[in-house]
Amino acid sequence: MPVAPLVTLDHVDVDLAGSPVLRDVTWQLLRGEHWGIVGANGSGKSTLLGLIAGTIWPAPGRGMRRYDFGAGTETDAVRARSEIVLVGHELQDRYARMAWNFTALDVVLSGIYRTDIPRRGPAAGQRDRALAVLRRLGVASLAPRRFLELSRGEQRRVLIARGVALEPTVLLLDEPASGLDAGARLELDAMLALVAEEYTVVCAAHVPDDLPTLISRYLNIDRGRIEAFERNPRERAVIAQADKTRTDAAERETAPAPGSGVPLIELTRANVWLAGRRVLHDVTWRLMPGEHWLVTGANGSGKSSFLRVLHGQLRPALGGTATWPALGSPRDVWELRQDVAWVSPELQAAYRYPATVRACIASGFTSSVGATREPTADEEGRIDELLEELELAPLAERLLSTLSYGQARRALLGRLLANRPRVLLLDEPWEGLDAPTAELWNAALERVAAAGTQLVCASHLPTHRSHFTHELALEEGRIVRAGPTGAG
Repeated sequence: MPVAPLVTLDHVDVDLAGSPVLRDVTWQLLRGEHWGIVGANGSGKSTLLGLIAGTIWPAPGRGMRRYDFGAGTETDAVRARSEIVLVGHELQDRYARMAWNFTALDVVLSGIYRTDIPRRGPAAGQRDRALAVLRRLGVASLAPRRFLELSRGEQRRVLIARGVALEPTVLLLDEPASGLDAGARLELDAMLALVAEEYTVVCAAHVPDDLPTLISRYLNIDRGRIEAFERNPRERAVIAQADKTRTDAAERETAPAPGSGVPLIELTRANVWLAGRRVLHDVTWRLMPGEHWLVTGANGSGKSSFLRVLHGQLRPALGGTATWPALGSPRDVWELRQDVAWVSPELQAAYRYPATVRACIASGFTSSVGATREPTADEEGRIDELLEELELAPLAERLLSTLSYGQARRALLGRLLANRPRVLLLDEPWEGLDAPTAELWNAALERVAAAGTQLVCASHLPTHRSHFTHELALEEGRIVRAGPTGAG
């Protein structure tokens, strides 16, 4: 007899907060099939994943959702919640927001316990089982390391291992390749190929090229409606390998950073340690007037730690210095942050204050998470200006928590620009953004750079390089290349 589909969606609508999000979705997932879901920010990808996972319900009387995991058809989602596991940004962001700094091994063990965090000591055999999952997926070396000291890409791979430890029937992945460099994407592909041998995989991405090679079919979702397509399973691997080849062919000579006058920021023999691990080694570097720097390197190379030193979040160990001479040598971090603004996926994760988009932008004037005072009349004008520039005016009174990932990132860009800072620190600013949203970011960066703000941006992407005059390449916390890009 034919095997029943694991998941059946039959003309399903979904409304959220009274607004239509999905319309007339009809689709089936068979055991052993591997599907992609492709769409822009705000198109409904995450809502569709939630509908499949059973965390979001169809609109009453408008379509039917059915499950069959071998014990007959079910219309409720009780069993689905244990058979289907979603690995996305939400849990990763929650670890950052709650400062849950467990070891990677403990994170995987929490999957065995079916909890968000480890709540007890492992029973006999559970530790070995968690280590076996990490070894099988090629990340055993991360087992003793603390989750919050891992790179964004390393965290993602640990959370996928946690999802595998739950032993689901279906593994849902929400943009797993977002924020990963070319080499890490190849490693992710190899990991997911192993996962797909035992589990049914559904993966969301902005474009088909960001889907793992194991995905042969995908749903394109546009304004809540879906259409199915076939995909060449070799396509993704070819693109990733080309990117990695270009990265490997890059020169590795070190050049001094040029410039004259007084530096805005200067690091001298900066060594930085996190949880007993050295993340930056003898870094000497200057940001001179008129320069815009792109900081490159693989996941875990020290890019984020470098930006955090520039922002005053981390300080060099004894014998090294971080100074801000042209910014008046600020007396404390709050004074510094009037001139040096920072945005990252971790800030987006931490920003769960119940604020509207307007209030989020307003918080940029005080460098706080959430507005701490009423904005002045001039500040209100600046907020209105940013809402228009970033195409956020229709969303101004929406809570940040109700926005798509890309929409929330735009709101944080508005927060970043509120004070017209002298220096913008951008940590993987294009992570999780579709092409139209990335274009909006690029236009905003061009405007602020033309107005005199200087950019220091950490990114592994080979695109979006036109803003930068200089490049700093890091490898295992060391500078391996520093000098002009030839772009400016």
